[in-house]
Amino acid sequence: MTEKVYTIDELRALEEYPGTAYEQKYHFSRFSGKVIKHRDYHRDYSFLIYVLLFFSFSIGGWIWEVGIHVIEDGVFINRGTMHGPWLPIYGFGGVGALLLFKKRVDNQVGVFVGSVFICAAAEYVTSVLIEKIQGLKYWDYNGYFLNINGRICFEGIVVFGFACILVIYILSPFLDNIYEHIPKKVLAAVAVILCVGFAADFFYSLKVPNEGKGITDYCVDMIRYVSI
Repeated sequence: MTEKVYTIDELRALEEYPGTAYEQKYHFSRFSGKVIKHRDYHRDYSFLIYVLLFFSFSIGGWIWEVGIHVIEDGVFINRGTMHGPWLPIYGFGGVGALLLFKKRVDNQVGVFVGSVFICAAAEYVTSVLIEKIQGLKYWDYNGYFLNINGRICFEGIVVFGFACILVIYILSPFLDNIYEHIPKKVLAAVAVILCVGFAADFFYSLKVPNEGKGITDYCVDMIRYVSI
């Protein structure tokens, strides 16, 4: 590995002058002939950033769920447990992983295994609570390999485990770098708007749940289709 001594002008070009460049890790790539800066995942996120990450993951999860049905079924279905474009279980899962494994990020295997068990518990408890409070079932894994009461399955929790790895080591640092270039007043205003919208949607959804074809009766339709 080739060491490189940075000049002041080079540090300024990296937009890390003064004071933070020495905390980053670099290596010289013989393939590209360039100095590569490693994305640092040892971070102390502020409360504001945690809020924004929560909504980023919630909205990203909603896009993922909706996108799957657009690709597989050719129709747009709001697969959210609420009416807005967010799935809070993804947000809580992502932020929860960041907080729980903050001091253990260098143990990637441990983080993955821990994420699998934590996501399994979160998904199971969420399923039970929604069914108890609203009498609805938004997912049913009956028929899947190693499922428990149709609430969780082996395939799902493994995917969530990898998702947590992606969140901790890649997505969160990447998004944090983007947020750093946006004025804090703008970020705070966006966070407030999202929180108000989320709260309104949450209480409205308690009275008028998001349900119907492809949402809460999706599993029933699939069972009937297979039976036919």
